[in-house]
Amino acid sequence: MGGERREISTTLARGWGCVGGAGRFGLNIQVEICVESSAFSHAAAQAGADRLEVCDRLDLDGLTPQPQIVESALATNASVVVMLRDRIDFFAGDDGATSLLGPLRDFASLGVQGVVFGFLQADGHLDWDSNRRLLEAAKEHDLEVVFHRAIDAAFDPLLAAAQLQELQFDRVLSAGGASSILEGSEQFLRMQAEAPKLNWMPGGGLRGENMAELLETLQPTDVHSSAGGDPLEVERLVGLCRSIKGFQQED
Repeated sequence: MGGERREISTTLARGWGCVGGAGRFGLNIQVEICVESSAFSHAAAQAGADRLEVCDRLDLDGLTPQPQIVESALATNASVVVMLRDRIDFFAGDDGATSLLGPLRDFASLGVQGVVFGFLQADGHLDWDSNRRLLEAAKEHDLEVVFHRAIDAAFDPLLAAAQLQELQFDRVLSAGGASSILEGSEQFLRMQAEAPKLNWMPGGGLRGENMAELLETLQPTDVHSSAGGDPLEVERLVGLCRSIKGFQQED
């Protein structure tokens, strides 16, 4: 495994112009793993995940989790962000997402580092007011704000990207409008170019076997995966990302 990681890191370092220690020193690719149970929260953290995105019902692309699962994740050494989503679509509902303000405050009081949400209008355009409402509430609690893959369902993803930058989201999770990030990588790069101040985090079908291609193409600082609920896959993803940083720090 060590030789495999070394070979991959060498290839990527060349692609990034950093062979021989030159280039992006100190690069630290943060590995975010989405979790929906206490057991996998602890297993993913022990496998080296930097951040846990805590959700319920990953089969529905993630809903607001129960507080006890969040508390369990907070007991690990990983940072924690929490999904705020109480519907299976990307609409805020008649209340303009005010129903999520209570859970947001509750999770903030538990000590999470950030919240994840995203709202579209029925026509597929960004729901400016609902997103701003939760964003402002999150910022009052000094939380990171992350826009989830609702952007992949937006009518005009490039316009939505520019609007998210204007709203001052911290991070955006996207598969480039496709079912997997490898299929959507070109669109992902266009969205990234449209809103360069945002931290763009690729996700969707990310696994160890396609990580090298993803890193070389997108050069992200954060990556997102469910890892198929497998701690060994988490360890593999983390190992590949760490090998990049380790190689670049060598002379």
